[in-house]
Amino acid sequence: MIRGILAPNITFFQKDGSIDYDKCRWHMNWMFDNGVNGAFLTGSYGAGPLMTLEERVSLFKLAKEVSDQHPGTFLIAHVGCADTASSVRLAQEAEKIGIEAIGAVPPFYYAYTEDRVIEYYRAIAHSVKIPLYAYNNPFTTRTTMNFNTVLKLQEAGVRGVKDSSMNVAFITTTFYDAKVNRKDFKVIIGTSTGWLPFYQMGIDTMICGMCNYAPEIIKKLYDYTVSGDMERAEKAYRIMMLYSMKCKFVDSTIASHMILKARGFDAGYPRQPMSLPEDSDPKYAELRLQFEQAIAEIRALEK
Repeated sequence: MIRGILAPNITFFQKDGSIDYDKCRWHMNWMFDNGVNGAFLTGSYGAGPLMTLEERVSLFKLAKEVSDQHPGTFLIAHVGCADTASSVRLAQEAEKIGIEAIGAVPPFYYAYTEDRVIEYYRAIAHSVKIPLYAYNNPFTTRTTMNFNTVLKLQEAGVRGVKDSSMNVAFITTTFYDAKVNRKDFKVIIGTSTGWLPFYQMGIDTMICGMCNYAPEIIKKLYDYTVSGDMERAEKAYRIMMLYSMKCKFVDSTIASHMILKARGFDAGYPRQPMSLPEDSDPKYAELRLQFEQAIAEIRALEK
């Protein structure tokens, strides 16, 4: 069962732009070893829109190999593309590989009517037997889902929603409708923001970008929460939120690479047109100090 903390894991590239599979493998293993329960593959953090379909499938295969070495971990393959046929193909490939579930943003770039968006999801859902989660990310797709959209998605065969809008009305209405009416429909929040109050109402899964560079912090927050140690959970949540605000200084994918580098890891390269600052940039020292302060505060909670 998909539950817990998932990383929308970044994809590492070499200087020539090809995928650095060794670094990708290391990073997945490192996150799983540090308590991350699963991965959301080739989404926004993972540079999915910057990759070919073949490259995305290759990462699905790599992630499956790594996940199989970590019993209890699970994968959601993001298959959303600008066109329906490519999304269906990725969904079918993910199912063949043995990935547990798929997710998809709405078709992007062009503006579509809600009916067209629903038919896009229907085509993906009906092409596979594994669960499909709609990914509500209006910032990047120009499509904003509402509760009526969710009802239509449910009719089309969608089994859940990953929400990154942080629209409390949308999240709570969708969650309680599924709970009260006993629907097989899962709500996943696409950020650690709001984790504590959303968990208290019954949401049990988050896809959190901080897992890419500070999984130790997210793991402690999650453990305190599910164990019922709310005093420590509240303190850990505050530490996480304050640290998170310091990490929002640039695109999240770039920030993840930079903080890993600041921690002393070989963070490789993002895919162009993304790029990293030179090693001499003083921001790296600042990021290292900020991480060390946050992790020290988290560890102090154990005393």
